Amino acid sequence: MLWLVLRALFGVVTLALAGFGCGAWIANYLPVTCNRIERLGISLLGGLGIFSLALFLIGQISFSRTIIVAAVSAAVLLSVRPLRRAWRNLSLIPQSISREAFIPCLIVLIVLVLTAVAGTAEITGGWDHDAIAYHLLGPSVWLREGAIRPVLDNSHTAFPQIPETLFAVLLALGGDRAPDFSSWLTLGLLQLISAGLAMRMGLNGSQGWWVAAIVASMPSVYAGSHNCFVDGLFAVFVLAAARIGFDAEGKKEWAIFGVFCGLVMGTKYTGLLAVPALAVCCAFVLLNRDHLKRAGEIRNLCVGLAVTAMVASPFYLRNWILLGCPIYPPPPGYASFCSPKYFPRQAIEQFHNYIYQRGAGLGRDWLAFLKLPYNVTYHTANFHGAGGIGLCPLALAPFGVVALRRDTFARALALFAVFLACIWFFTQQESRFLIHVYVVAAIFSVAGWGYVSARYGKLQRLTAAAVVGISVLYGLLMIIRSQTENLHAVVSPSFAQFRRAREIPYLASFDYLNSDPSVKKILILDRSVPPYYSRKPYVKPFGQWGELTLPQISNSLEPLRNVRELHVTHVLDVVSPVSGFQIDHPDSNLELVFQSEGQRIYRVD
Repeated sequence: MLWLVLRALFGVVTLALAGFGCGAWIANYLPVTCNRIERLGISLLGGLGIFSLALFLIGQISFSRTIIVAAVSAAVLLSVRPLRRAWRNLSLIPQSISREAFIPCLIVLIVLVLTAVAGTAEITGGWDHDAIAYHLLGPSVWLREGAIRPVLDNSHTAFPQIPETLFAVLLALGGDRAPDFSSWLTLGLLQLISAGLAMRMGLNGSQGWWVAAIVASMPSVYAGSHNCFVDGLFAVFVLAAARIGFDAEGKKEWAIFGVFCGLVMGTKYTGLLAVPALAVCCAFVLLNRDHLKRAGEIRNLCVGLAVTAMVASPFYLRNWILLGCPIYPPPPGYASFCSPKYFPRQAIEQFHNYIYQRGAGLGRDWLAFLKLPYNVTYHTANFHGAGGIGLCPLALAPFGVVALRRDTFARALALFAVFLACIWFFTQQESRFLIHVYVVAAIFSVAGWGYVSARYGKLQRLTAAAVVGISVLYGLLMIIRSQTENLHAVVSPSFAQFRRAREIPYLASFDYLNSDPSVKKILILDRSVPPYYSRKPYVKPFGQWGELTLPQISNSLEPLRNVRELHVTHVLDVVSPVSGFQIDHPDSNLELVFQSEGQRIYRVD
């Protein structure tokens, strides 16, 4: 276990150094309002995105551990001089933590340490676990096949792949524990950017720490920022783009804004909606500036959006070329502009129905929208992956809006949050998709806390402090509770084995297939079997959502007639929630070599 932890730590630290090496130059082109700590954090964040993009482009031709090691080594070498300079700059910043900031600093530290320790547990689960279904499936297949390509049996592996390319690097350098272990880095960057935004809006350092603590202890934020979910990283890119765009002046700063917007669109499809909202809010900021510079800054904004298109285009062009549709899986209305491959119409309709049902949330009428602040606070169990956001936004954020009502930056950020909430409300109401809005709410909450403390009496000050305390304690309790099993698996090898046997579907079959050297390629008949657990190449005729990976196949038994042409050596047949055993009478060329409860493996003779 110690070796697994050390290897995961090596992978994450090496990737962080590589990211800083690729992004150190960004610090020179950030707005003058960014402080030194912000510059370091934004440089690391942008460097990780740029490094991922570069590897994604290289991986379209060839992608192997040798290439990854060479790319990482070059990037780490680039980080040596900037790291020395950054260390000297940090030494000029007072290192002591004020008495007022001690408690929130401790809260942040607790969450980061908890995330790091729990992240060393093995990720387990079935096809309903996003990390197993596609976030880690894609990277594991890329490393095995030697190229970054969509895995045809799961269309979600065609999503924009900034995070997944980083996961591939972590798998190659740090082993299978490194991707989840890296969650502490994502959370740390989210908290740093959150605190930086707060201080840009006039809050002091102690209040910035409290913003970080409230964000860190929001279970809904935490749910999308660990366990290989990418929503936390997406939110960091969005907030960093807002931080830069609302203060940008000149072409270079707007170009950096465009880079981060491109990384937003290269992380999740929802970036296609977030970036236009961000552009509108940037235009709002420009309209409040000196009218003599307004026209030039609008042109610079257009330059930034052109950079956005350049950075994001590789992911969408690749999909269009290989899959026939730039946004894949295809969205509603796809037929008017593309012809998706490998996805029959009936399967697309079923997928859309699933999306509509999962994203229904608490309704879409005007009354449901007005009740949203209350419902998100008290009825978060109705959202997938939610666990609450605490009382602070509902109780204190309105006071923060009043306190910062004259600040143009604050107004733009509030407008941006409203746009994002509206987009979310009318599209996919899943709580972790709203992390960036929760961060903004936390900033206004702390501003409101300061406003109440400064203007009202002792009772009001104590009430406000109690609200913050209850929110943070509730959040910590929920987060610790959610990580109990992972922590147990870390400290107890016997429990880790028990959980592995309980949660990995068809574990006995995968253990047999992965350990037998005669297994060269596997035919998986059932669409619900998660192929992430296979360490050998495989063929899966039907994908999780009904994708067709082989031409002119109407049922999963047809490939058995041409099994030699597929170069398959073994066939996996199982009893699953969607079907029973599919091979009733094996052909003469199939020999049963392994059988367990609900599992059969045949060797192709």
